[in-house]
Amino acid sequence: MPHTFHILPHIQVTNDFLVGKEVLDRLPLPILFVAPSRHIVWRNRYASWFSANRKTVRALLRQVVEKEEYQRLDPVVLSSGVNVTVESQPVRNLTGTVEGYLLWVSDNLSGLAGDFLQTGIAIAQDGQFVLVNYHARLLLGENIVGQRWNSVAWLPPWHVVIRRGQQSFFALTQEGFEIRIHTHYPWVIFEAVPQRLIEQDKISVQFASAMMHEVRNPLAALSGYVELALMQVGEGPAKEYLSRAMGEIDRLSRLTSDLMWLSRSQEIQKQWCLVSTLVDKAWSVIRTTTSETLQLQTRFSPEDRIYVDPDRFEQILINVFKNAAEAMPEGGRITVYVEQDDTWQYIRIHDNGPGIPDEVMRTLFLERRTTKQDGHGLGLFIIKQLVDAHHGRLDISSSRQDGTTVSIILPYPEPN
Repeated sequence: MPHTFHILPHIQVTNDFLVGKEVLDRLPLPILFVAPSRHIVWRNRYASWFSANRKTVRALLRQVVEKEEYQRLDPVVLSSGVNVTVESQPVRNLTGTVEGYLLWVSDNLSGLAGDFLQTGIAIAQDGQFVLVNYHARLLLGENIVGQRWNSVAWLPPWHVVIRRGQQSFFALTQEGFEIRIHTHYPWVIFEAVPQRLIEQDKISVQFASAMMHEVRNPLAALSGYVELALMQVGEGPAKEYLSRAMGEIDRLSRLTSDLMWLSRSQEIQKQWCLVSTLVDKAWSVIRTTTSETLQLQTRFSPEDRIYVDPDRFEQILINVFKNAAEAMPEGGRITVYVEQDDTWQYIRIHDNGPGIPDEVMRTLFLERRTTKQDGHGLGLFIIKQLVDAHHGRLDISSSRQDGTTVSIILPYPEPN
């Protein structure tokens, strides 16, 4: 008797018993084959999702053999703690004798499979959570489905994350997870990645940084030799080749500096700093290498202060300014805003450039991404790591019409 397995809303597989167990083994749902003697004689690779004591298993198998027809069984608790429905279908040989029973989880796998990811996934629409997997429920609350987004105090407000016509990205940390929030209007996707999984990338950064220590000194010597050669050679192909070599040396120097920043200790020394001083220092670092038509505008009071490590926050601003300037090689406008409320301080850097491509926004911080021909994609990693060290939150929104806004949200210091 054929039966259809509904794996996803748009995917189904019909088993007419010409489908071998090798195929059933690969279906992304738990499947068991139980003999009439109530012994499990075969299970597919996902059957480990079943989690129940022996008494529960015996009760389940007893339901199977009491009827020789298709039936829905009592719910079973999976390893994630989720209750799911189990269905049973007798398997007969050519003479009609029951050889055993096929058991499978019948719940829609589009929601079920997410419970076995190591990451937390949630989807919100119209300000409410509509789909939340197991690890996301641990962070957001067991009964969060159907609840308002704004009921979770530590999330950015709904009116901030849901920007019509814009791709937005938010990054923060919470209870051992790195939280990434992606806006794809009208949906907001919440992703929680265990920080232990991210540690693997930090090891590779530290190793690369150690190698950069060995490279830095000979690179400085090479730069000096090329500069001397440029001073002595006349106009012609040789000077052009040396100029290109100098450009590559400069690019390697920037790479070594950025790797050094990534590998440094993230212990910071906060103090009250004038925003104007931090902005002026950071702008002076990149001003000489940017287009003359690139303008910096400020929308804050000269007396505005923020509670940060001045050296580390200056590095954040340098990288944000540099990214904005490189996105606008023909010039443009960078505007810095400062706002605050009773709990947070907001530093927003907006540029009127072409915006970040959608395919890049979708993978921000998941991999090194750059839209520049000579870039290495470490700038955003440095910004993110330093914002985390301040126990802050990083928000990025972008559109072709309005450009890109990088928002750094910092907490007020704890009262003494």
